[in-house]
Amino acid sequence: MISTRSFRLVAVLGWLGAAWPVHAADLLDAVNAARRFDAGIGAARNAQLAGREKRWQGLAGLLPRAELNGSYTKQDQPTAAYAAAVRRHSASVTVTQPLFDVSRVADFKRGGTLADQADIEYEKASQTLITDVASAYFDVLFGREVLQAAETAQQAFHKQLDQAQAALRIGDGTRTDVDEARANLDEALARKVSAQNDLEIASGTLRRLTGLAADTLAPVAWQCTPTPPPVDLATAMDEAALENVEVRIAEKLAEQTQADVVAATGAHLPVVNLQASYGTNWSRGANENGLDTVFGTTSKTRSSMIGVTVTIPLFAGGGPLSASREAYRRREQARDALEDARRKAREHARAAYLGITNGAALIRAQERALASADSKVKSTHLGREVGLRTQIDELNAQQRYFEAIRDLADARYRYLRARLQLSAALGTLGEADVAAIACRPAG
Repeated sequence: MISTRSFRLVAVLGWLGAAWPVHAADLLDAVNAARRFDAGIGAARNAQLAGREKRWQGLAGLLPRAELNGSYTKQDQPTAAYAAAVRRHSASVTVTQPLFDVSRVADFKRGGTLADQADIEYEKASQTLITDVASAYFDVLFGREVLQAAETAQQAFHKQLDQAQAALRIGDGTRTDVDEARANLDEALARKVSAQNDLEIASGTLRRLTGLAADTLAPVAWQCTPTPPPVDLATAMDEAALENVEVRIAEKLAEQTQADVVAATGAHLPVVNLQASYGTNWSRGANENGLDTVFGTTSKTRSSMIGVTVTIPLFAGGGPLSASREAYRRREQARDALEDARRKAREHARAAYLGITNGAALIRAQERALASADSKVKSTHLGREVGLRTQIDELNAQQRYFEAIRDLADARYRYLRARLQLSAALGTLGEADVAAIACRPAG
C-alpha cells in the first residue's frame, strides 16, 4: 500500500516535473528553434519570396518593351565584275508600348493576386508550424506525466502484490486478493509500455521540428494560462469567416479566376500597340570601284519609324470561346470554394471556442475528481484497517487515483490546444499566443 504522502508526491511530480533542466526550453523557445531549424518553414519562406515576383512580372507587361537588334554579314562574290566581297552592318532600337491589351491588364491583376497569396501561404505555414510544435510539445509533456503515473502505479501495485502473496502464505489473505493485485500490476506495466512508446514518438516529432531533445523542455506555467476566450462565440465565428487564412487564400484564388475571365474576354478584343524604331544600315565592298556606287554595294542609310499597330482577332477555331466558358466555370467553382472555406472556418472557430469553455469546466471537474480519488484512497485504506474494506477495494481506489492524474493532464493539454486552435481559426495565431502559454511577454 502506498501512503497519502506518496500519492501527493505523484501529483507534484506530474504537474511540476521531477528533474527539469535548469535552462529548460519553454514553448516559445521551441517555436523559435523550429523557425531556425525546420526545413519546411524555410521552403515556405523561399516560396513566398518567389511568389512576390509575380507582381513585378505582371507589371512588366504594361511597361514599354525595348529591343536592340544588330547584324553583321560577309558575302563573297568571286565572279563579280566589282567588289569580291561585301560586308554589311545593321543596328536598330525598337520600343513597343501597349496601349490597349486586356490580356496584359489581366496578367497584372493576376500577378498582384499571386503575390498576395504567397504572403498568405507563408502566414499559413507559420501558423501550421506553431500548431505542430505546440502539439509535439504538449504530447511530450503529457507523455512524461502519464509515464510518471504509470511507473508509480507499477511500484505501488508491485508492493501490493508482494503483500497479498505474503498474506496468502500465512493464511491471512485470499487468492482473489493476489489475482487482483497481479491484474492491476499487469495493467500498469502495459500502460507504462504504451506511455514509453507514445513519449518516444512525440520526442521524435519534436526533434524533427525543432532539433531539441525532449528532456530539455520546461513544463507549462499553468498559472499564466488565461481562462476566458478573447471574444464571444458569435464574434469569433464572424471573424473566422473573414480573417481565417484558408478563407483569405480562397479569396485570392477567386480573384485569380476573375482575372482569367478578363483575359478570356480580352482574347476577343483588339490589341493596340505603339511602336517606334530607329536604325542604321551600312555596307562596304572590298576593293571598291565605280561599280560599287552604281550597284549600291557601298551605302549607309538611317531610318526611323513611329506608328500604331492594331490586331483584331477574327477566328481561331473556337478556342477562345471554349476558354471563355472554362474561365466562367472556374470562377463559379472558386466562389463555391470560398463559401465552403468560410463555413469551415466558422465551424472550426465554434469547435475551438467550445473546447475552451468546456475545457475550462472539464479541468475544474477533473481537479475535483482527483481530489475525490485521493480522499477515497485514504478512506478505503482506513476502512480496510477496521475491516470494512478489502484489499481489492483499496487496489481499485488506487487505480482510479492514477487514472484521475492522467485524465486531468489530458484535460489541461486539450484546453491549451483549443486556445491555439481558436487563434488559428481567427487567423491571428502568432508569437503572442505562444508567449502567453510560456508565461513570457511577446516580442
